Amino acid sequence: MISKSKSIRQSNIELLRILSMFFVLIGHINGLIIGLPNKEFFTLDLSFSFLRVLIQGISVVGVNIFVLISGWFGIKASLKGGSAFIFQFLFLIWAVYFLEIVTGITIFDFQGLKNSLGLTGEYWFVMAYLGLYILTPVLNAYVEQASKEQFRWLLISFYCFQCYYCWLSGFTNYFEGYSIVFFCGLYLTARYIRLYPIPFLYNNSFKLYVIISIITSLFASIGIYFFDSAVRMLRYDNPLVIISSISLLLSFTKLCFQNKYINIIAKSSFAVYIIHFNPYMFPYFRDIVCNIEMQYSNLALVLVLFFFMIVIFLICVIIDQIRICMWNFLYYIIKKTDF
Repeated sequence: MISKSKSIRQSNIELLRILSMFFVLIGHINGLIIGLPNKEFFTLDLSFSFLRVLIQGISVVGVNIFVLISGWFGIKASLKGGSAFIFQFLFLIWAVYFLEIVTGITIFDFQGLKNSLGLTGEYWFVMAYLGLYILTPVLNAYVEQASKEQFRWLLISFYCFQCYYCWLSGFTNYFEGYSIVFFCGLYLTARYIRLYPIPFLYNNSFKLYVIISIITSLFASIGIYFFDSAVRMLRYDNPLVIISSISLLLSFTKLCFQNKYINIIAKSSFAVYIIHFNPYMFPYFRDIVCNIEMQYSNLALVLVLFFFMIVIFLICVIIDQIRICMWNFLYYIIKKTDF
């Protein structure tokens, strides 16, 4: 992700960044590939079915937290920061595309060119986050000029609108939280909470995260059983999911420690998303998950998938070290030549 400042990374927040990417992997495996259990599964095995929904309810905060972390520290938009973000994205997807061509798995064509530019639904987050990055100077200017009361009422109005017109009614096409507007709302929310702490939320943060995750999962399970749908409970723009995301962020801000290995891994955590969700790589990822699901069940399935996620995470982090070396070299050359 884009660096927020030149200060030393806080390992407590970097650990949360790593956890958030694990949550994204869980969401893709449990929700997208395997799929949530239906009414039939609940009838056959109620406890394990609810466990799977609970895992989804716990991990659905992953995407929101990535944006909230940015808002917590505040993005200082710069040419270097924006260039580093774009370079990481393009370097990794081009590397995958080049590997696919060299091995003869695919050919150079229009669709491949489109994929290599990130113009696919898989990379909606990159587009939305880049849009947020562009808008942060305006958002930061508002935060600096607005009073606490103005700021508070802006957020109240924003979430009332979002909850009624987008989450509940679906009248306004809000893309279920997959949008720049939603990211701007999360960013401003994190800025507000950082500047104007809410004692109840801070003091009870982890309890709230656990309780809300359970409540969200219960309502989602009831919806699946009776209506064959999670009834919008597992969406990013669900108010409960937003509060749960904020609560987990606040829980980690209470920790205070430094670990260079956590910082190194966290620096490449975004690469896990870029690589595993690449249109050329995800089919292999999906096939492995499906094979694991066929061979294991219940607790064994959970454990094997957890180990698989760790392996994928580490592989992506190792690959990203090449990108980091390349970027440092290019930046050194550019800086040396005063380009």
